[in-house]
Amino acid sequence: MKNPKIKTKVVHSESKPAWNIIGTTLGGKYKIARVPYLVETGSDIIDAREKAEALEHANFISFCFNNSDSICK
Repeated sequence: MKNPKIKTKVVHSESKPAWNIIGTTLGGKYKIARVPYLVETGSDIIDAREKAEALEHANFISFCFNNSDSICK
């Protein structure tokens, strides 16, 4: 597997119910991935759980990119 050597961070989408994993290097690829979540299910508890789970997954993806040196060994 080739090491992408991309540093990323997680931000909330401005237009969609989703977390975006974006590159932090100027001139590099900006949006790496989008992790959407469900909203308006009729339950605030389910909505909060969906959002928290999506954030957890987005943080995992970002962690993998940010620590690719140790993962690709």
